[in-house]
Parts: sequence; structure tokens; C-alpha cells
Amino acid sequence: MAATGHALLSPSSSHRWIHCTPSARLEEGVPDTGSVYAEEGSCAHALCECGLLRLLEAERGDGYTGARREAEREFEAGRERFYNAEMQEAVDMYVALVWEKYREAVKTTLDAELFVERRLDFGKYIPGSFGTADAIVIADGLMEVVDFKYGKGVEVSATGNTQMMIYALGALDAYSWEYDIRRVRMTIVQPRKANVSEYELGVDDLARWQEEVLSPAARKADRGEGEQQPGEWCRFCKVRARCARLADQATAAYLRHERKETISDTEMPPLLALLPAIKAWAVSVEEYALARAVSGVEFPGWKVVEGRSVRKVADPGTLRQRLLDAGAKAEDICKPTELRPIGELEKLVGKKEFARLAEGCVEKPEGKPALVPSSDKRAAKNYSTAQADFESLRLD
Repeated sequence: MAATGHALLSPSSSHRWIHCTPSARLEEGVPDTGSVYAEEGSCAHALCECGLLRLLEAERGDGYTGARREAEREFEAGRERFYNAEMQEAVDMYVALVWEKYREAVKTTLDAELFVERRLDFGKYIPGSFGTADAIVIADGLMEVVDFKYGKGVEVSATGNTQMMIYALGALDAYSWEYDIRRVRMTIVQPRKANVSEYELGVDDLARWQEEVLSPAARKADRGEGEQQPGEWCRFCKVRARCARLADQATAAYLRHERKETISDTEMPPLLALLPAIKAWAVSVEEYALARAVSGVEFPGWKVVEGRSVRKVADPGTLRQRLLDAGAKAEDICKPTELRPIGELEKLVGKKEFARLAEGCVEKPEGKPALVPSSDKRAAKNYSTAQADFESLRLD
């Protein structure tokens, strides 16, 4: 099972504290609020662990039985709230991918190993740091580290992913003395985003990154040294609402242009690049201030009021009968039966089975134009050509 507790300099937050070294100490002592999404993810991870341990148990014997039963208990704790066909489909995808990697490793190295939910120590490179790798496949020549992400909010890439690179360092430390490992392949499996991302590095390249980037940043972060550096890594920072540097960045974008009548197209790209961080900062400031005000803190010029609410029927049966008695028609009172949203229907049977059942019944209209960074993997669409074609039409 996964180890409990979190290191101050955790691999999952490394993208932040490598870029903004004071952030770890600034966040220290700020409690994690937790979320239903985190609980759902824990349930899915436990089911992943169960799936892989069952396969190992069937192949190697009952040495995995105790760990498998413990994982099953964790899964059962969240099963009623979170389990559905969508989760099973996502887990099956991950388990099949990891098992295939393991079987391929056995073909090249008879004593290849698969480690599931393995705790790793990174203290050699990062003060006091540790974590748990979802799956590690080790053979001579190549080591694979696989991470399962059940979230569907943000697509995560393995390329240059500092969390995965730290896991790889920890796994190399633990097992390289047994195997002749020359390369490391890191894979992120994110089924609900249809995302499987891989990144491969030579062991020497990984060691160079550790020496030149990771460990120097970790030492600074542990001491709380360095300059605060706002960026896209601020998104999940627990102190972003009170970060002075982030506030400076957000307001500087306004102050830089406040004396100009208009902003040119050439000035737009830098502003667009700032928008995600500014939006996240603005929301976090509002949420933080509201929470403080509700707890009794007074902000001059501001007050807490009851927000807008929508009326809802508490007793539909009685209201329906009263409307009928008043002369209203039944078809005017009740909506006809409607299908639930597609996302909910997919959860009933899983995405693959739903796609089969829904063939010819579902259409996907063209989405609205969206402006995104050039690094976005979606293909660019030339709306100006379509607009020109439309304008060229003439009605007789």
C-alpha cells in the first residue's frame, strides 16, 4: 500500500518548488483541504493495486496475498461512493499496460521485476523527501516507472515531468545495484483524458539533471531561500492567494498598459501568457477573502451577504396534484423523460461499451474557437478562411 504522510519537498509539488524555491516553506503549516476528487483517486489507485497484485499472486504465489487484501480493504472503503464502469475501464487500461510492460521485460531479463506501490526514499537528493511509485518494471538495460492519474481536469505530460524524474532517481537508487540499467522510461497513464504519455532518458542525463537542477533547488527550498517566481506552477500552491509576487505580476500587467488608449496585436502574446496565472490568482484571492470574512475577519469596504439561490420544489407530488386540481394539464406540469448527460451515461457501462452502443446515436458539433498556446497538441484551425468563404457567397 502507498505510504501515508507527505514530505515537505514532495515529488508531486516539485514542479513548483524547483521553479519557486521559497514556496515549500511558505506552504508549510497550511493544511490540505482535501477534496472528493482526491478520495476518488485514492479509490481508483487501490483498485489498480488490487489488479496488479492479483496477477502477480496468480503467477508467483501467495507472497502477494497480504498486500492484495490490504488494497482491497482500501478500495472497499470508497467503493459505494466512487466505483462505476468508468473507473473499472480506466483501471483495466492501466493494469493491462503495466502488465504488458512487465511481460516484455521478462522476455529480455528472466529475473525482471514488477514492484507495485513501492515506497522510495529521495533523501540523497532532496532533504527529507520520500514518495510512492505506482509501478516500477525493472530489467537489464531499461527501467520503467509508471504513474496512474485518475483525474480528468488537467492533461499531464511525462516529458520533462519532475515528479516522474524524481521517482526514477529513487528507483535507480534502490535497484540499480541488481540490474544493468542504462535508460529510464517514464509513463503517465491518464485514462479519462485518453492520455498515455512517455518520456525516456539515459541514466547519465538523469544524473546530470539531478546534479545541476534538482539538488541545488532542493537545498534552497529546504532553507526557504531564493526569489519567489510566479508562473503556471502557482496553480495548486496553497499560498497563492497571499503571494505578494503573484499579486505584483497580476497588477503589473495592468499598470504597464493603463496609460495607453489601446494595446497592439504585437503586445497581446505576453498578456495572453499571463492570463492563466492571473485568473487562478484572482479566484484564489476571492475564495481566501470570503473564507476569512465568514470566519469573522472584517475587510473595510466589504461585507458578507447571502448570495443568490434558486428555488426548488421540496414536495413534487403534492405540488403536482394541487396544479392538476387547479386545472393545469399533466403534460404542462411534468417534463417528458430525458436521457441523462452523456458523461453520466458513459459511467454506467464504460466509454468503450458506450461508444459501441451509441454508434449512430450521438453527434459532436464543432466546438467554439479557443485561443491556446502553440504548444497545445490540438491542430490549428483556420477560421479566417472559413469566414472569407462565407463572405464570398452572394445571394441572387
